[in-house]
Parts: sequence; structure tokens; C-alpha cells
Amino acid sequence: MKVSLFGRIASYLILSGATLIALFPIYWTFITSLRDRVDIFAQVPVFFGGNLSFDNWVSVAGDPVFLNALFATIMVTVIATVLTVFAGTLAAYAIVRSPKFIGRTSFSSWLIVIRAVPGVVLAVPLYQIVVGAGLYDNPIALAICYAAINLPFSVWLMVGFIQGIPVQIEESARIDGASQFKIFTKVLLPLLKSGLGATTIFVAMLCWNEFLMPLILADQSAKTLPVYVAGFVTSQTINYGGMAAAACLCIVPIAIITIVVQKQLVSGLSLGAVKD
Repeated sequence: MKVSLFGRIASYLILSGATLIALFPIYWTFITSLRDRVDIFAQVPVFFGGNLSFDNWVSVAGDPVFLNALFATIMVTVIATVLTVFAGTLAAYAIVRSPKFIGRTSFSSWLIVIRAVPGVVLAVPLYQIVVGAGLYDNPIALAICYAAINLPFSVWLMVGFIQGIPVQIEESARIDGASQFKIFTKVLLPLLKSGLGATTIFVAMLCWNEFLMPLILADQSAKTLPVYVAGFVTSQTINYGGMAAAACLCIVPIAIITIVVQKQLVSGLSLGAVKD
């Protein structure tokens, strides 16, 4: 269907406006991180220019607490993401390819409902379990909790990706004498590369941005970046410049990874949209 010139112009204007609205909070956070307290608390907001410097960035980057939080966040995110994607892929394969799995269709739908349960509902029981096991303020315990919380979401995503791969491919490999393990590792996983990449990015973002669990289950050793950023709010004042600089530094790693694997992420989402 041919779109008129007016329709194209209107589409571009709407998309440009939506993009500006989406990017403005990121811009405002970045510009705030470069300003001093005088410009930040000015009665008339300064949208461009002003006394800009990287003093807040240098102060945050040189803080040992920030470096410890960065290391803890990376470690917890990597461990939790690997556990979640590994277990989620196995569970999704069992749901999709096991005809004896009674109620598998409704079960896969309920997984996302379980993921929608508010985190505060799980906070108290998880706290009691972690403290009772003597694992409070332990990054490994935090990673296991992350994996348990995000596992339903991982399974739900992988179910869609596996359903997009024709079962005839596996049957052909089985006729050729391949074992079930070889079919899964040599045939299915290479075809799922894009889907695994997409699931990994989504799970990593959820783990990286998690705030409630580390707030409750961690103190100093396992404190993550979201909790560190919230620490700029005290009973006396709010350090907006330091908070904005820390927030920008938190965004950088996950943004770089997302940009690098953007093509794989899009192809993975397209794969999950195809069903037999």
C-alpha cells in the first residue's frame, strides 16, 4: 500500500518525538552528572551548557565502594545469567519436545505469571533462607536467588524459540543414529544461537538492574550498583551530581553489550515469533 507524503512526514514526526521523549531522561541524567550543585539547584533549569566538568565521574570512579559494587554486580550478573539460561534452555526443551508432559501448554503460560509475582512477596522467605544458611552478604547466594527469580522468564522465552525450530530436523538426526545428547548439543543449540543470545541479554539486564534483592540480602561485600546509586540519598541531602554520574557508569557496560549484540538480539526475537 502506497503511503502519501503527508503520512510519511507524520510518521517521521511521531517517531522523532517518541525518540526524544525516550532519550531525554538519559540526556538529563548525563548532563546532571557534569554539573555542580549551583547549576543543579538553579531555579530556572539549564537544558544546555553551563559549568560542565567530569569531577563527579572522577569522584565516583575513584571510590573503592563503587569499584567493589561494580565487581560484585558483574560477578553476580554473570553467574546468575549462566545458571538461568542453562536451566531455562533444558526446561524449555523438555516442555516443547516431551509429549508425555501433561499440561505443558498451560504450564508454559503460568511461568510468566510466576515471574510477575512482586519481588517483595519473596523478600522475607528468601531473607530467612539465606540468613539461616549463613550466606547473608554472599555474592554466590545472591546470584542463586537471581537465577531462581528469573528462571520462569528464561523458560518462557526459550519455549518460543525452540517451538520455532522444526522437529523434523531432530528426527532426521535421530534416524542418522545421533543420541539425544548429541541432538541437543550439536543440532539444536547451534540453531538456537540467536535465541540464546536474546535470552541472555534480557536476563542479564534483569540481573544487572535488580534492586530489591541486594538491598535485603547484601551489605558491603555483595552490594551491587543499584544499591550503591541509591546510597547517594541520605537523611541530610541528596547528591544529585554523584548519583547521576554513578547511574551513567552503571548504564555503560550493559549498553555496550546490547549494542554489540543488537543484530543477534533482533534475529533472536524474530526466531521466537515463528511457530510451527
